[in-house]
Amino acid sequence: MKYSLILLFSFFSLFSIAQNNNQDSLLQVTRYRLHPEELNLQKDIDAEKINLKIYYLKDASIVADYHFFKPKNNEILFFYGKDSENNTSEMFFKFDDELKNIYKKKDFQQLIKIIEVLEYNVFPTEAFSGADAYAALERS
Repeated sequence: MKYSLILLFSFFSLFSIAQNNNQDSLLQVTRYRLHPEELNLQKDIDAEKINLKIYYLKDASIVADYHFFKPKNNEILFFYGKDSENNTSEMFFKFDDELKNIYKKKDFQQLIKIIEVLEYNVFPTEAFSGADAYAALERS
């Protein structure tokens, strides 16, 4: 019994250390509830709030998550990963059907509002490229 308790404690200690070492590769999800006015969408959508969900991997590729997650009503998904193997950053956007039709118009005033939220509110201390995010937004 004494040895099994020691083994069990050792196992949990190793598990805890492994978890702490992998914090950078954990998917971080942040959600912002925005008013349509904050995204310059008040003329195009009849909704109280728009959810902006950010999926962020600090030290890994985000592509698998991009293919897995789907947006809900009035939701914008932003995927951001820093692939340390290739030393590149990856950015993707997904929209629900109604927002997708609005953003297909490529209205600069609407596109730049999303970038401003990301650059100044979500990633103000990171080496975040608003230009890369804008290019990803135009591709979507």
